[in-house]
Amino acid sequence: MAGQSAKNLLKLLEKSGIADKDDLKESLGSLSAIKDGEAVGTDELTAHLIESGVITSWHAEKLLAGKYKGFFLDKYKLLGHLGTGGMSSVYLAESKNTRQKRAIKVLPKKKVSDKSYLDRFYREGKAAASLDHPNIVRVYDINNSGDTHYMVMEYVQGADLYETVRDNGPMPIDDAVDAIIQSAEGLLHAHEKEMVHRDVKPANLLRTESGSIKILDLGLALFNTEGEESLTVLYNEKVMGTADYLSPEQAVNSHEVDHRADIYSLGCTLYFLLTGRPPFDKGTLAQRIAMHQTKEPDSILESREDCPQGLVDICTKMMRKNPDDRFADCNEVMLALRQFRDSPDTFKLDLPPPTPVARQESASKETDTEPVAEQARGEYAIETMSASGSGIARPVRPVKAPSIRKRRRKPTPKWLVPALIIGMILGLVAVLVLVARMVG
Repeated sequence: MAGQSAKNLLKLLEKSGIADKDDLKESLGSLSAIKDGEAVGTDELTAHLIESGVITSWHAEKLLAGKYKGFFLDKYKLLGHLGTGGMSSVYLAESKNTRQKRAIKVLPKKKVSDKSYLDRFYREGKAAASLDHPNIVRVYDINNSGDTHYMVMEYVQGADLYETVRDNGPMPIDDAVDAIIQSAEGLLHAHEKEMVHRDVKPANLLRTESGSIKILDLGLALFNTEGEESLTVLYNEKVMGTADYLSPEQAVNSHEVDHRADIYSLGCTLYFLLTGRPPFDKGTLAQRIAMHQTKEPDSILESREDCPQGLVDICTKMMRKNPDDRFADCNEVMLALRQFRDSPDTFKLDLPPPTPVARQESASKETDTEPVAEQARGEYAIETMSASGSGIARPVRPVKAPSIRKRRRKPTPKWLVPALIIGMILGLVAVLVLVARMVG
């Protein structure tokens, strides 16, 4: 760690105000006793301050770069950067009063002037704050400090299900079933509050150290409360949902879906937990979206022979193309999974053949759509919707360009040229005769 001397580091630390004076004094005292009069280098001082909990490694990185501002946001002290998404950055923070850990989502300042982002940030934050369920990450507050707008959320230690499968491979059957049951419980609570998540996927399901599942990121949630139109309808910028877990109807119009779209995405998530891959993991983004609409995924049994048929059937029903063929709600999903869990070897699910889905057209007829060149398995092309469009993608039959043929010129008849010459001669003779008579 270079850039600052030990003395300058302590000066910057004092200016920043991030260190409790008593804690800092105690930490420096213990370091002095260890060194017993020897000089202390910057690296050694930094490591000791981190180890004793006076500062974090994120603090140290900033201080060593000469930065001592921006560590506080109202009553919260920022401890580290957890990640950055398409709409915000998330920081680990600590309440200055209670020292409770919180996750704080901060809207980028460049988005503050965009009414769509700012309104959506506040409205959906307030809606998420109304949810109170052990399987949903709590939102405690949404506020601003000047032009910095932020949301205070529950901080949960753990790993999301995508990371869990990526690092450890497909989950044991019991663990996968338990994770989906808990997720369905949280989603049922949201659905009862007239909210559709629309972005259910393994990366948005956090598993705590105790095994509890917490649903993350309601940033794409659709609100169906009577009299209140979702801002994602008013200000539709991008694809609403993630392609690998997107329901067929959501690809047609993401603003007219109901809770059964979440059930489809949860079924895709179960498929991922059991196999280690999403239902359709080959092809371009456009092709994968089309496959969700037109193709059945490979059987779970092809990559997971130990999976009981009853669980395969539950997953299949959750992922039916026609919403009417799926479970009616998350309560039915939980009931089926619990019955399977109690009797995995004997459980049977009534699974009628799928109902054909009538092909739908996107509600948007915008002229600035951008066609994607690839075709899905040679049968369907994908037309992505523009920023102002109401949908994401829809399958369209590929249109062949009309062939252009050169017209053949008909051959000139052999008699035509002599006839024209004789006609010209006779015309000339008639003119001469007429002129001679006029002169005579």
